[in-house]
Amino acid sequence: MQATTFFQRLIYIGHFRGVMLIMSLILFLSGASATAEDSISIEDLETLNNLSAFITELENKHPQLKISKAEMEAAEARTRAASRPLYNPELELDAERIGFNGNKVDTVTVGVSQTIDWYDKRAAREAIAYADQQLNLYDQEAIRQQLIADIFLSLANYQAQREILSANKNRLTLMNQVLEQAQLLYQAGDISKLDLEQLRLTQSQAQLIHDQAVTQLAISRQNLVTVTGSSQNNWPALPDELPMLESNKIDYGKILTELPAYKSTLARITVASNTMQLRALEKKADPTFGFRVGDEESDTVVGLTLSIPLNIRNNFQAEVDEADANIRASRSSFKNTEHQYRTRLKSAATAYELNYAAWQSWQTIATSSLQKQSSLLLRLWKAGELSTSDYLLQLNQIREAEMNNVELKGNLWTSWFNWLAISNQFQKWLDGSLISKRFEK
Repeated sequence: MQATTFFQRLIYIGHFRGVMLIMSLILFLSGASATAEDSISIEDLETLNNLSAFITELENKHPQLKISKAEMEAAEARTRAASRPLYNPELELDAERIGFNGNKVDTVTVGVSQTIDWYDKRAAREAIAYADQQLNLYDQEAIRQQLIADIFLSLANYQAQREILSANKNRLTLMNQVLEQAQLLYQAGDISKLDLEQLRLTQSQAQLIHDQAVTQLAISRQNLVTVTGSSQNNWPALPDELPMLESNKIDYGKILTELPAYKSTLARITVASNTMQLRALEKKADPTFGFRVGDEESDTVVGLTLSIPLNIRNNFQAEVDEADANIRASRSSFKNTEHQYRTRLKSAATAYELNYAAWQSWQTIATSSLQKQSSLLLRLWKAGELSTSDYLLQLNQIREAEMNNVELKGNLWTSWFNWLAISNQFQKWLDGSLISKRFEK
């Protein structure tokens, strides 16, 4: 929900005659805010430790990360393969007979030939493989960060659905109690048949909304199971407090250079540059030296050979042109990635900062004030000082405010996890390094 829509709803609620509700909304719109503590509570620190253990356990058995580990091992093997010599020696055995009558001549020779990596192409191949291994490492880290982000976003949605179900369950319990009280008042002649039917309809709607919340909770739980690859009954909770983030004090440049995606684009440039060097070397033919020794009749035969491929029909220039184009593409991709991630970092930090400020203002009066308003409305209705229509109308607006409270908290967690994912700081948060009100550069 956009901020304007949220505030418009709150202003709309203020038009009703519930005095306590109007006062609370005025307090909210006046910008009342709570002072956050600099230090983390023992409960939240324990919650972070539980979340860290939860993520560590998932990392050890998650199928996607197992695939990444296997791919990383393959990249390491390719690096070892590239470091080995490019050519192996060749063993030659030659036997021939000249003439098959009286003047036959038998010749037998044994030789060894070796192609020499004259221009050190092996070093160029090894440089490509090592850069590709680093690229694979950064890509795997980016995959891991996105997976953790997906897990936490699903967990936040699950926790929000639990709160929605809890609120709807409380509302259903209240409506059941109100309906019982209404039946007694109707029998005593204190309310009309129409009022009783209105309450029955509201109770039926509360039951339907409660049942829908149960279904949504089951769906969010299944999504969590799908993302984590793990099925369990007790999912870890999220901390009560989140750190304050001051977007104008963040060192975006430092964060940017530490991002796996940023390092990955740099590694791609290195791979492309090293490939260009290898293609240039491959245009140059490597010589092959040979030595052979043998017998021809009673004489000893010794020979030396030298062969050099002639790159005439194919001079391999097309491969060089391709590598050059890949370098230009990699450099353009790097500039684009740098711009995109710098923009995303600033946007994510600003979004969280705004959500945090709204949440801090709202939570100073939300929970206690809404509960007090609900109790006050019930007493006024029972005393006959508030009509059933007005009671239900204002009770419905309180429910909307409660749902806005849950939605705002869910948006806060979503924006926080988006920031951690984009800035690659999940581990710092789980370690408790981001508990200060001010963001450490």
